Amino acid sequence: MSKKLVAQGLKDLKAEAAQRVSRIPRAADADRDPALPQQVQPTEALAPAPAPALVPPSFEASTLDGMDQAKQIETLEAAYWDADRAEIRSFQLAKMRGSVLKGELLQLLLDRRAHEHRGVTVGDYAESLGIKRQYVYDLIGAARDIRALAPLIEETSTPVVASQAAVLAPLYKADPEAAGLVLQTAKDTGKLSAASLTEAARELGLLPPAVDPAPKPTPPTPAAPADMASRLAFTDAYKVLAPKRIEQLVQEDPAAVLKQAEAIEAELTKVQRRVDAAKKAARKAIGART
Repeated sequence: MSKKLVAQGLKDLKAEAAQRVSRIPRAADADRDPALPQQVQPTEALAPAPAPALVPPSFEASTLDGMDQAKQIETLEAAYWDADRAEIRSFQLAKMRGSVLKGELLQLLLDRRAHEHRGVTVGDYAESLGIKRQYVYDLIGAARDIRALAPLIEETSTPVVASQAAVLAPLYKADPEAAGLVLQTAKDTGKLSAASLTEAARELGLLPPAVDPAPKPTPPTPAAPADMASRLAFTDAYKVLAPKRIEQLVQEDPAAVLKQAEAIEAELTKVQRRVDAAKKAARKAIGART
């Protein structure tokens, strides 16, 4: 009898303890087993956070309540330019991430000689990926530049694309602080680009000034009418009948040379008739003026 009472008492104590535990709020990682690696933890503990909405919320029109018309326009224009900057930043961020990931993957593929495994050249392998051979190396270089700039990018929250990274990377390697100043100066212009970064670096004396392009050659003076007529009448024939050329052609096919010379002669006869008519018209005009 006493054993039954003890057993019943233990059962009641366990039930009471279980009820107390069930009322304690569960920790977020309550289902995690510290002895197991991350990859094999229970699914509930690894549930991802909800993804942010892809479509942004609408602008709250109520924000304009109580503003005069001028202030409303100012507020809306400011929101527009904020959206414009956000669009550019989002594009640059996506472009930067794509350049880094693709460039580093291409480097690994080349390191592991993926093209040789397929029995093709690097160029053929690039074409199989839908890109040109040179673009493979461009992406690899861009990935290297952007990766080197990672501390500056994170510190300034400014994504950069490949052309911008190509300007900043050597400056950052030489002097990280100076590169940060160049980046900020370029951003202050309102348009971050490779050109604005280069100009900022020149203004700060970090790059040599731009070299003025060589002046374009002066176009030749138009030929006088007499010279032009001479060229139109005789230039082609003169070249065709060059002595050295004729000497060579006669040795190869004298009949063809004779035929060509007769054709040129016939053409010159037509030209001569027009020359005579032009001279006659010119003399008539001069006589009328006098």
